Amino acid sequence: MVELIKQNFIENKKIYQNVETKLRKRIETNIPINHVGSTAIPNIEYGKNIIDILIGAVNNLQFEKIKQILIEEGYVASQKSKDEIYQFFSSTASETGSGDVHIHLVIIDTERYKEFLILRDYLLSHDDEAKNYSDFKIKILELGNRDRKEYKKTKSEYVTNLLNRSKDWYKNSMSKIH
Repeated sequence: MVELIKQNFIENKKIYQNVETKLRKRIETNIPINHVGSTAIPNIEYGKNIIDILIGAVNNLQFEKIKQILIEEGYVASQKSKDEIYQFFSSTASETGSGDVHIHLVIIDTERYKEFLILRDYLLSHDDEAKNYSDFKIKILELGNRDRKEYKKTKSEYVTNLLNRSKDWYKNSMSKIH
């Protein structure tokens, strides 16, 4: 069952910083660690309040090394959400909820890695889109859709369209720089 709560951006940022500080003791400083997802966006008022963290690896060897560190730190590796460029980790083996951490380990020079950052940066730059996204998540629940699978499916369609707008914005931004 899906529950959305009013997110506390300041508290979520502290949780992220604590996790990053702990991971930095084991992960080299040149490896990027970023706060992504709804909790990284001050204008997304409602969400599941789960901290999403993106870690970039430059190659498969580094990917495997970071993966091992995350497992040693107690993160649970998903076997369902895994391929040659991506692995999902959660802070708990049970269903995650408010205050939990999701880590997305991704090879840096991939579209998937870039999409996390482009979407975050787009939402940080477009308060109206962030608010619309937050409102959309509430609307899903108001329509009675509290089943986690159905919620994710409905939200996924919205996020795909949002990501496409984000990519267009990014391309336009980059063309102005060059």
